[in-house]
Amino acid sequence: MEFGPVFWALAALAVVAAAAYGALLLDRPRTWLRALVKTLFMGALSAALIIADVPAPLVIAAIASAFGDFFLAFDKKWLLPLGILSFLIAQLLYLIIFLALWFFSGDNSPLWPRYLAMGAIVVSSLGFLVWMAPKLRWMALAVVPYAIAITGMAVAAMWLPWAGWPAMLGAVLFLASDLVLATELFRLAPDAPARRITSPFVWWSYAAAQLLIVWGVIQVALT
Repeated sequence: MEFGPVFWALAALAVVAAAAYGALLLDRPRTWLRALVKTLFMGALSAALIIADVPAPLVIAAIASAFGDFFLAFDKKWLLPLGILSFLIAQLLYLIIFLALWFFSGDNSPLWPRYLAMGAIVVSSLGFLVWMAPKLRWMALAVVPYAIAITGMAVAAMWLPWAGWPAMLGAVLFLASDLVLATELFRLAPDAPARRITSPFVWWSYAAAQLLIVWGVIQVALT
């Protein structure tokens, strides 16, 4: 892996796009410009990872996330399953990456903090699914597999070597972001006052999660 000027320029572009979307476009009408700026975040990060020649699973996860951002940028119900599918692919790839890094590193001590974190993750996800179930209807076919995948991803992150602590934090933030997003999609009314809090939380926690996961994975790979 090589991290030259082009990598850092693309990574900076990704951060700028994420900040611009969160600060300027988050509450704007769902236009093509808004969608493109949102997609540029993970799109530029994907390009940076390609330039750096990082392992293919991490690149594909980033690209899948960029597609997910694009599909979810529009208020179209038929695009929602495509967005969920895109992020399902990303979560499964992150899960595989975390398990591979754990397997080849052998660093999994001390155990009790990991067990506590995994227990909290599983209980939170299950409780949320039970609370959400009455509202899902046919979307349960997409939401439940995705919930299992992201929960598995977050649990697997807890087994990363301690050098990968950014990815551990990122996995938890990703889970929290998606739980709040699901609340917006299936529980909150379109004009609910709570959206003034939930919408910024979803984006900023998601953006931080993606950056932290990439940072953590690279950090472990380099040690």
